[in-house]
Amino acid sequence: MKLEVEMTEEQLNLLILSTEIYGRILMNQPDLVADIIAEDRFFYDKNDPENDRRFHEWIKDRDEMTEKLRMALNVMFHDSYKSDTCRDLIDIWRVLRHLQYNISDNIDKSLYDVRASEPYHGGTEPLMRVRILEKLEVAGGERLGEKSNNTV
Repeated sequence: MKLEVEMTEEQLNLLILSTEIYGRILMNQPDLVADIIAEDRFFYDKNDPENDRRFHEWIKDRDEMTEKLRMALNVMFHDSYKSDTCRDLIDIWRVLRHLQYNISDNIDKSLYDVRASEPYHGGTEPLMRVRILEKLEVAGGERLGEKSNNTV
């Protein structure tokens, strides 16, 4: 089956994030799941005098969530076995992150970035292929894609 999906770079970022969370749940990595969820809820404001107190509360809440997730996931996952679903999901995540690296103007390409590497294939399904149809121009001259026949 072939599908064509159009999305903005922000939608791609959200898809990558949700794919990562689900994959990390299937891999029984509660600490990383808690970090991702908690990071969405905390903004470090340098001008806020209460920021240090709020940051420590945030760390405490994140640690509590990690322990609760650990207990729940350990009920489901007693070993380190990775299901085919998990492996296929991680393949999708790798392809999407590689795409993100290739199209984003907000990533410093002069620095090492694991997303720059070609996606590793570890699942049972073939690696998905994504073709960039066009890069949209938005206000301020930011680009969201670029016309291309390139496939990731």
